[in-house]
Amino acid sequence: MDFQSIALPAELRHRLAFSGCKDTADSVFVKCFFKKTCAYLYSLKAKRHGLPVPVYKVEYYGMQFSNLLAAPFVAAALILLYLSWTVDSAYAPGLAAAVLPAALVYVFAPQIDWWYYSRRPKPLEARLRILLEQYMPFYRQLPAAGRKRFEDRLMLFRLGTEWMPMAWPDEEVPPDVKLALCAQAVSLTWARPDVLLAKFEQVIVYPKPFPTPEYPFGHASELYAPDGCLLFSAEQVMQAFVQPYRWYNVGLHEYAKALVLCYPELAWPDADQPDIWEKLERVSHMTRAHIESVIGLAGVDPLPVMIHHYRVFPEAFRGSFPDESRTLAALLD
Repeated sequence: MDFQSIALPAELRHRLAFSGCKDTADSVFVKCFFKKTCAYLYSLKAKRHGLPVPVYKVEYYGMQFSNLLAAPFVAAALILLYLSWTVDSAYAPGLAAAVLPAALVYVFAPQIDWWYYSRRPKPLEARLRILLEQYMPFYRQLPAAGRKRFEDRLMLFRLGTEWMPMAWPDEEVPPDVKLALCAQAVSLTWARPDVLLAKFEQVIVYPKPFPTPEYPFGHASELYAPDGCLLFSAEQVMQAFVQPYRWYNVGLHEYAKALVLCYPELAWPDADQPDIWEKLERVSHMTRAHIESVIGLAGVDPLPVMIHHYRVFPEAFRGSFPDESRTLAALLD
């Protein structure tokens, strides 16, 4: 199957078609009871409001370390099963000894893979690196060592995120959409020792604007704190990714909100200023109306917008917000 994300412009789709799309070929259902319970409760809420129910699963990319670790035990179990069935039942105790470690590896596969790949991150696919080089200003300004660190953290963030595709033809979130979202988060957690935003590891992605139980009308992004969940429309995510100076980035916006909620003890800049929206518009030429229309929700908090503009329009932001710029530089860089 040739991958072509519906979120990308047509000319970009043809240039970046994926053959086989190996990085989304393998997926397993989440094995954590707590997170399955959260998904189940969200599904019940969605059903009550007549909304689609998300497919909840964690996606794995290619052959994982846990698969390689379990392979010898699985092979030994199959051989011992054959021998105990056809040759002698005395091989049966050995079968149990092989099955037990294989089962343990299966149960703890997410933790095993995270431990391994946090020390030996998988390289970013070359075609996805092209997207970063073309459309991610923060990535482009990094030195070679910084780019490698960015790619490693992005791969870990992608692995640690629990993707919940909604209304996608193959029930998979396209790799470019994941890249666009992960890149925004990594740019915000750049100065933090933890790659993930631990309270917000569940991400629901729709192709288009969507309704939810909290906001039963079409909108492009939402942070639902009780379930630690972020929701996005891929269309708006990719519009801002490929045209960052024209469209407000809902991915960066929601991850900025998540960052503030995960680190409330940090001294975030004061966004309660009487002329805050006028100053933000001078920085970006994006009006409050534009920002709220892209997100699809009114009453937007200006602090995530400040963080967004600091990353997307750094020079203009320093000119209009010198004190806030220094504060954010200490927190984010």
